[in-house]
Amino acid sequence: MHSHHSHSGEYVAHGVDPLDSMIAQAEAMGFETFCLTEHMPRIDTNFLYPEELESSEGDGAVALEKLQENFSLFLKHAQSIKKAHPSGHPNIIIGTEVEGCDSHHIQYAKQLLKEHNDTLRFCVGSVHHINGIAIDYDQACWDEALLSFGNNFKEMLLSYFNLQYELLTVLQPMVVGHFDLFKLLLPANMTVNPLTGVVGKSDDTNSVPVTDLTYLDLWPEVKALVVRNLQYINSYGGAVEINTSALRKGLAEPYPSRNIAELVKLHNNGRFVLSDDSHGIKQVGTCYGAALKYITETLHLKEMYYLHEETSGTATNLTLQSMPIDQVVSSDFWKQFP
Repeated sequence: MHSHHSHSGEYVAHGVDPLDSMIAQAEAMGFETFCLTEHMPRIDTNFLYPEELESSEGDGAVALEKLQENFSLFLKHAQSIKKAHPSGHPNIIIGTEVEGCDSHHIQYAKQLLKEHNDTLRFCVGSVHHINGIAIDYDQACWDEALLSFGNNFKEMLLSYFNLQYELLTVLQPMVVGHFDLFKLLLPANMTVNPLTGVVGKSDDTNSVPVTDLTYLDLWPEVKALVVRNLQYINSYGGAVEINTSALRKGLAEPYPSRNIAELVKLHNNGRFVLSDDSHGIKQVGTCYGAALKYITETLHLKEMYYLHEETSGTATNLTLQSMPIDQVVSSDFWKQFP
């Protein structure tokens, strides 16, 4: 089986365990393909995380320099790992998760991918920030992001999907990461005014509950952006990942939720790849059993996709291959999951 999105404790501050140990775990579990996709370095101190500043004694310039150093070390290490697995057990594909923080970072990602195109075979295209504020770090940051839009959840979503579209059009990522990441910290009891999108107050009788499964029904303009983004992904042949990190963090469904996933089936020819977004040994393949049920029983997919790298002479080609769902389900890989 496959994972198209992973991190380690060696190269990201919020990860644990050495990269070699991550690969050993993937090998022991029988992964056929395991992609190495450490984060690209951010280039603005405004986007540093607290733990990155703490490890640099509060010096933002030093923290940014460390990100650059770590990325260079990752590229060298990833190449040595790939050379150590010539037989493809598992197939190691080297990429990076790009940081769609803002337009500046998206353009920098384009430059970085061009500069290292001999090593980086693809990118996972992700948005982690809206209005310059992280939406997956903690509840306080998510709330701050919402507040930056005047507590208007509809406007927050429109901004998210527009930034995602900018990332898509500039980078054309082969794998689109956690498509609806904003749902991670969406308050369970949040209500909104369906006309304006403003988060409801206790005395607002017009407010209705909003969840990760209902916002598309509330606001056709948000749905239109989702459809636009998916149609663009389809135009260049990209895939949307089914990312199980949402499950291990306590959500009911992976990224994307079924409302988005149904639109992927309609507007991106159902091109899904599977990812664990692991940040440590214990997270490799985590919740894959539940993901298989989601794939077969909720989405009723007829096939899954995966990245395939093939070398002929001096040329190396990366393609997106499909696998019939019967072949996916019959794999011995799943016997290790209850």
